[in-house]
Amino acid sequence: MSTLARALSLISAIFMLTACGGGGSAVSRDNTDNGSGDDGTTTPTYSIALTLENESGTSDNNLSENNSLFAVATVTDDEGNPYSDALLTFTLSNEELAEFGNDTGTARTNSSGVARIRLNASTASGDGEITAALSSGETGSTTFSATAVSATEPTTISVALSLQNESGEADNNLSSSNALTAVATVTNSLGEPQADLLLTFSLSNDELATFSNDTATALTNAEGVATIAMSVGSASGDGEVTATLPTGETDSTTFSSEGSTTVSEEPASLELFASSIQLASSGNDEIELIALVKNEQSVLMEGVDVSFFAPASEGVEINLTQPVTQADGTARAIVSSQNNAENRVIKVMAQVGSLPNEEVEIEVKGTEVTANGPSSVILNKTAIYVLRVVDSDGNTIPNEEIIITPNTEGTFEQTELTTDANGQVEVVYNAIASGQDQFEIEALGASDIISIIVQEDNFDFTETPESEISLNTVTTLTGRWLKDNSPVANRRVLVTASRGQVDYTNSEDQTFETDANGVFTFSLSSNNAGFSSVTASGLDPSGESVEVVSTVDIEFIADEPFYINADATPDIVGPDGQSSRITAIVRDENDNLVKNQVVSFNVDDPSTGTISPSQAVTDSNGVASTVFTSGAVSSNESVVVTAQVVGTPEVQDQAILTVANRSFDISLGTGNQIEEADTSSYRKEFAVFVSDSAGQPVSDVNLTASIAPMRFPDLPGYIKGFRVWNGTVWTSDPSQGGRRFFCVNEDVNNNGILDVTSTTTEDRNGDNLLTPGIVGAISFVGESVSDENGQATLVLRYPQNYGGWLQVIITVNGQSTGSEAQASMEFLLETSADDLSDEAVPPPPNPFGVLEDCTSPD
Repeated sequence: MSTLARALSLISAIFMLTACGGGGSAVSRDNTDNGSGDDGTTTPTYSIALTLENESGTSDNNLSENNSLFAVATVTDDEGNPYSDALLTFTLSNEELAEFGNDTGTARTNSSGVARIRLNASTASGDGEITAALSSGETGSTTFSATAVSATEPTTISVALSLQNESGEADNNLSSSNALTAVATVTNSLGEPQADLLLTFSLSNDELATFSNDTATALTNAEGVATIAMSVGSASGDGEVTATLPTGETDSTTFSSEGSTTVSEEPASLELFASSIQLASSGNDEIELIALVKNEQSVLMEGVDVSFFAPASEGVEINLTQPVTQADGTARAIVSSQNNAENRVIKVMAQVGSLPNEEVEIEVKGTEVTANGPSSVILNKTAIYVLRVVDSDGNTIPNEEIIITPNTEGTFEQTELTTDANGQVEVVYNAIASGQDQFEIEALGASDIISIIVQEDNFDFTETPESEISLNTVTTLTGRWLKDNSPVANRRVLVTASRGQVDYTNSEDQTFETDANGVFTFSLSSNNAGFSSVTASGLDPSGESVEVVSTVDIEFIADEPFYINADATPDIVGPDGQSSRITAIVRDENDNLVKNQVVSFNVDDPSTGTISPSQAVTDSNGVASTVFTSGAVSSNESVVVTAQVVGTPEVQDQAILTVANRSFDISLGTGNQIEEADTSSYRKEFAVFVSDSAGQPVSDVNLTASIAPMRFPDLPGYIKGFRVWNGTVWTSDPSQGGRRFFCVNEDVNNNGILDVTSTTTEDRNGDNLLTPGIVGAISFVGESVSDENGQATLVLRYPQNYGGWLQVIITVNGQSTGSEAQASMEFLLETSADDLSDEAVPPPPNPFGVLEDCTSPD
């Protein structure tokens, strides 16, 4: 361009700026109507003032990439009033010089008549003009200088893919024990994370791995990260995993797959359980041993030979009922002790292949040795004691050796004796020193300590009832007091009875005076049934101290039956020889237990079940019992056993049973481990197995569990006594100075309620509670449903101070699709060996007391 042309162009620009207004112009439009309209209304005129300012609000007309401007248009009418809510349209003389801040290039005035729009630098440099216009035609303009923005490359997106293990560490080795996670990170070229993008994952070989969802896709999160889990596939080898965006961006990484592990066919785990850890010494009971075999993947193994055995010295018999594991991974055997009644702890073992032997300890118990004889002996006299050895069922054991160990002054003609054909033997005791004497008897692992009072005086009962005394019948007892074979006359004898009422009509302060022959007599009666311990104490001349004591036990019985309760346990049994115990309890009108009543049992069963015996005599607890043995399957509650008191036919009751096919059976057992749940309680686990008739595991069987004390009148309901330190452990073994005394459950009718009437009470020990009651709590670990292995685990928690003193019954019931089954086991609450092995820390005291007296809480 020539110099002249540039000069003319400059003059022209100056002229235009002058015409439009340099820093901003306002063009108004006069729409006044000068005609003679009807209403004479004048249309207002508006003007627009347009300026430019930067982001700081300072006037500025230099537009650049780093300095955006704002066009500010102020609209007023001819009187200077702001024109609000008016739409302004902004235009540029060259659209390459700038870009508006919105798509339409429009803005509305606010209440002050002001409209603003942002102006950004664009791709061209140079001077230009911006104009704001109303729809009615008014405009305003101003000029600006623009600098083009620097050229930039468009942003791109990339994917970065990596693999990591469950610990979040980089890892590319995939196996059954080491799953991997594919982590894809998506960013743009500025390093900014890209959220909510869909990634598709693929494998170079689909048999190497499996993704965690069906579509093999994942979305990026706010950090631009998408993850998907990978588990091992069926094939082994190396491969590549790829993550791809819909726009084609992709990344890959490699990994090595171990492939599916072949299930091991070698046993790797052996566990041994027992259905009970106590075995009756009578030989009539048996315990089921259950061996559980798994491979190294904890898969139950079928078809594995299991050896069950015990050393010959243990004296037990093992019957291999299922020596090869079934589908539930169990092999089974029965252990019994039919020919050895010795109280002892036996070890029974199981062995599989080269695995270490597993063992479980079972206590054979119940054998007792007893001595019947006088509790007091006159000095320099002899007394005969009858020693007996009986097993857990009360059967005498012949040809067994009994060892006598005198502890003080008394002597015996023999200290090693053998029981006769009736399981008993007599021995003569010589009283050679006055005072308290003791001797210990031992046989077949059982022992007892007998206490004797050797008296200088001959103070004893001479006339006592020869049999039981009927209620409300007065009986007379007579005693005599001699000293050096001479009567002790005119001395006071204090008489008390633990049951019944002594007739003190002719007495003074509950005492009776000996006559010239040293004889004293008194009467006794009772309106409630049970044993009464009658004690006579000879007082010194002052009447304040006791010189001699004699005790006799008599039994008051109810003999007028009024009603009877019959019960079957369990009331649902399987067919073909399964059994249920039928118990009948006879009471009189005042709820006293009635003894010596013949109860007949009659069964009404179309399925050919039997009962034996057909009659029984009630004992001191008013109990008579029989056993029902099932025949074929019956309809629901169609087996009726009637118990009737012979001679009083109106006194009868019925027990209802059902003989039902069971689609499954339940086994319940435990091991020899115990845990301390905390400082005051123990935790004991029990294994529950549910299997069908072929030994296959049954899953999804609903299970319930309960714990209860031993039912009346079974022993031991609870145990009284104490422990002593024997140099190694704290023990309650009487042969080592400890004490164990068995008492029956006070809940005579087994209803869980303390029954009290005007004349009777179940509270024998006077603590206002049912002893022992329910101790501890039992629950399932996890769900109370058998798993795919037919197994569930029970946990019993109980206070530590009851360990060793209470035997309970644990029962598991199962129910599924109309079928049900039950398993029970007796369990003596255990004490941790660690808690019995520190002499400085004795175990807690017995909660039931220490006295050999079930009528006392002490």
